[in-house]
Amino acid sequence: MSEFTTADKIAAYLGGGLVVFGVVGIGVLEIVWGSPHPVSSEGQIEHGALIPLEIRSYIIIVGLVIWAGYAVYKVVATSPDPGPTGTA
Repeated sequence: MSEFTTADKIAAYLGGGLVVFGVVGIGVLEIVWGSPHPVSSEGQIEHGALIPLEIRSYIIIVGLVIWAGYAVYKVVATSPDPGPTGTA
């Protein structure tokens, strides 16, 4: 159980990659090339995102759904180890 199977690799790299990209990658893009967040005359911060928040949220949600699907697969497709069978 210590080695990654193909399903383990797909879930880890694809799901994890989407979550990291949605949180860290797009966050860095917003910091570097995003709008300067001007303050209106009423004191409210006007936020114009470089990448719409809905798209960023969907990217993160797809990564989490991949992880959840993999967890369900792992529970359904594997059987627990029987453990030691001998008595001392």
